Amino acid sequence: MKKLLTYLPLTLLMAFVMMMATSCSKTSDLSMQEDIDKMLELTADATDEAEDVAYKLAYDEELWDDSTGFRTAGSDAEHRAADYLAEEFEKIGLSDVKKEPVTVDKWQFNEAYMNISYSDKNGQKKELNIDDMVSYAAQGTKQLGGDYSSLGIVDMGTGTEAEYQAYYEENDCTDMSGKIVLVGVDQWNEVWIDGPYMEAAVQGAEAIVSYSVGGYAQYDEDTINIQDICAPDMKMPCTSISKNEAEKIQKILKSGKNISAELYVDNEVGSQNGTSYNVTGTIKGTENTGQRIIVAGHYDKYFYGFEDDCTAVGLATGIAKAIIDSGYQPANDIVFIAHGAEEWGRFDTSTDWAIGSWEMITTAHPQWQGSTLALINFEMPSVDSFNDVGIMRTSYELGEIGNTLFSSGLINEVDSFYKDGVEVKNDDQELPRTDCISYQFNGVPAFMPRQEDKTEWSQNRYHTPKDDDNVDDDKGDGVHSKELLEYQLSLYSALAMYIDGTPALALDFNSRCDDFEAAIEDTEKYASKESVAAYKDALEELRESAQENLAAAKDINSDYEKAYREDDKEAMKAAREKGTEHNTKALAAFKYVQDQFMGLADYGDIELHHKGLQNNLDLYTGVVDAISDGEITEDDVWLASEINGYYEYYAYLYSDEVCALSNGLLMNDKVESNWGSNKMTLAIKDSWKTTKNMYAKWNEGVTDPAAYEGFAEEYKGYIDILKADLQEFVNSETEAMKQLKDMI
Repeated sequence: MKKLLTYLPLTLLMAFVMMMATSCSKTSDLSMQEDIDKMLELTADATDEAEDVAYKLAYDEELWDDSTGFRTAGSDAEHRAADYLAEEFEKIGLSDVKKEPVTVDKWQFNEAYMNISYSDKNGQKKELNIDDMVSYAAQGTKQLGGDYSSLGIVDMGTGTEAEYQAYYEENDCTDMSGKIVLVGVDQWNEVWIDGPYMEAAVQGAEAIVSYSVGGYAQYDEDTINIQDICAPDMKMPCTSISKNEAEKIQKILKSGKNISAELYVDNEVGSQNGTSYNVTGTIKGTENTGQRIIVAGHYDKYFYGFEDDCTAVGLATGIAKAIIDSGYQPANDIVFIAHGAEEWGRFDTSTDWAIGSWEMITTAHPQWQGSTLALINFEMPSVDSFNDVGIMRTSYELGEIGNTLFSSGLINEVDSFYKDGVEVKNDDQELPRTDCISYQFNGVPAFMPRQEDKTEWSQNRYHTPKDDDNVDDDKGDGVHSKELLEYQLSLYSALAMYIDGTPALALDFNSRCDDFEAAIEDTEKYASKESVAAYKDALEELRESAQENLAAAKDINSDYEKAYREDDKEAMKAAREKGTEHNTKALAAFKYVQDQFMGLADYGDIELHHKGLQNNLDLYTGVVDAISDGEITEDDVWLASEINGYYEYYAYLYSDEVCALSNGLLMNDKVESNWGSNKMTLAIKDSWKTTKNMYAKWNEGVTDPAAYEGFAEEYKGYIDILKADLQEFVNSETEAMKQLKDMI
């Protein structure tokens, strides 16, 4: 493979940097250059190892729970895969290999099918057998007991409350007892499975059978999609089939008679009853710093899960092999982790993924908080979606390190896989959708390679059987690329060695200050001018300290490099010790930022606490303005759907019971320790009631603005609550910036 990487640090410098990065082959004179060069000579064999591990994890049926390839939280197959990975880690030379147990909600899918018997229009008895069925993290018929051998089945459209009510009126009944509901879902554009699942249970259905009507599973109409369920245990089966199978059922329901369905689901789930293993192995550091760098992926999966995330675990293993085989002796520990229970691991929360990693950093190894230099995490690292630019996604503070790696010359011998190089995006985005969030919220900054755009691949293949080892471009959405895998191996091995080789972690709190500055824009609409001014003053002082902190780290690293060039071992040791002392303070400051400032605007976006509230205030204010301008339109009434990160959308679709459950999940009411706990600062728990009542009024045909004045007043009440909360956060963030200034 060719070897040269490029990066895109700033727009004004982009053209210059790209020219230099693509034309200059001069390497650096940094202390880790020789070691990186040795490692780069071994990437071909290491990539073979990565591929071997990926294929084993994806396609060895001994490592599956069922015939489709599932391997989920705390399952037997996850345990067997952990055994295999521990053996593989030892084989490549990692030390202190362990299977580290953490508690999760167990999920093991074993089998599911449905048989529908009916008479056709000629009176002939027939049967439809659906064996291509999988289960969400919901109870199975086998586990629940009872008789599921002769049930009715009803096409319930998209499974909204209104559709159930229409069915009751048409059929003179009040619930769905004795019936399976067939429901179409679009989890990309509309709602997650939790809404239809909870509604079906509230309506008394015996089970829900879902299929994709858009968004995901777009490869073809025989493709099945599965996701995490983001719900409580409703004690009801919830399965997924293909659109083609659903259409067969719909045809029977339209023209068949004497229809009876038998459903069988063997799906083991429970609450805090499972053990998932995070498999670890270490390249021991030589300088007793007490610090570490973590390189990770997750090995639980749906279907084959070749890209998500078998190739990631393979890549982490390949990186370990390349570094070990090169003879590199790191100063700090480099810990390699195959996480379990990433896809799902907990009931009763909207943030039900990244559970194995959360338990790793909070219960198995809380001592890693404040002493871990970085997490390098992988998700779908070898999907080539034909982008011209690659992405290195990082925490805000790590952008300096990523950009410096590219500009240093350390990897000038590695040709970029991407035509226009790799862009470092240090903005926290996408991190919450991965194990990175567990570590970042506990004080560990994170790196992760991403795609510029893999939308089509995701809509076609993500969490379907089509996440496979395809190397032929049959859909124009992306292919598995071994060349890209080797590129990622080269780049992120070098990154780990670069971080290890620099005594001081050059966290750039200036970038976080940029986030703070953007967040205070327009805040004066809701907070006092004096408090906003005080916030800005504190921010300016913090910037000065941030610049000094970064300069101090660079000085330490410069001293180390100078001592290296002069072969002054004592000076190198002194710089290393000074760097370790610097890192202790810098990482404490990084964790302080996460604790004091950062929340979740919804389940997947990190925001400053006050900014999350401000976003919602803008939405509430927009709704009040829209229904108070003398004319009521349908668009006005639907504006409120965006509140609480679109969670308010459920008020238009589902029953009071489901809306209450949904808001409880959003706020993690029943889960004390989770990466979403105490982070959903923007939610007003009961505003859905106002929105639901307003929508009901619209559905009655009422357009008189006077009829909506009461709703406007209720929304104003929420605004008043949010304003008070926002003011408190602006004040607390101002004080926290002063504390942070002293810390760095």
